Amino acid sequence: MKKKIAILAGGFSKEREISLQTGREVQRHLKSKYKTILLDTNGDLINKLRKIKPDIVFNALHGRFGEDGYIQSILEKEKLKYTHSGVISSFLAIDKFLSKKIFKENNILTPKCIKYSFKINFKKKNLLKFIKKKLKFPVVIKPLNEGSSVGVHICNHKNLWFNIKKLREYPEILIESYIPGKEIQSAILGNNKLGSIELVPKRKFYDYKAKYTKKAKTKHIMPAPLGINN
Repeated sequence: MKKKIAILAGGFSKEREISLQTGREVQRHLKSKYKTILLDTNGDLINKLRKIKPDIVFNALHGRFGEDGYIQSILEKEKLKYTHSGVISSFLAIDKFLSKKIFKENNILTPKCIKYSFKINFKKKNLLKFIKKKLKFPVVIKPLNEGSSVGVHICNHKNLWFNIKKLREYPEILIESYIPGKEIQSAILGNNKLGSIELVPKRKFYDYKAKYTKKAKTKHIMPAPLGINN
């Protein structure tokens, strides 16, 4: 008898459409060997899962509520097995400020940063002075807990305030030093190295459109030309 897999996709994050694409692609590859049910998590998810009673849940959700420990805690409460990271690791990994603290404690290099709160009435002039002293321009601003480069901007002293105001929906954001260089990603599954890939965007940087839009014409070079064994 085929195992039953519930594939969670969609959700409430700004990556909803990409998550739905991920879910459909996962189902396409699994349906020949397993009984698959694609679930859009924008409704009564818990009751749906209780009715379906899957053997395992494949988490194809992106961003907040899918990669931040939220859905993981629901699945654990329902005693359902699921793919990908657990509650604590998901919660820590999506919070960029907490992640950077862990990096520093383990002597892992990470760009200097400050956490900016919209609750603090920081005057534009004072913020510019503070950044020039602590970080220097250009800087990168981003939400603390979004994925896929949602809300990420590379800023100089002239456009910083304009871009910060775009992120007012978030209580806090991260402002960090800009580190130029190649965009290289490496994948590990268990103890196995799956290789490295270099992403060469034609846009200013590897942003959301460069990741998911074919028109952006981002080059994918694999294996990445690192000059070492991948």
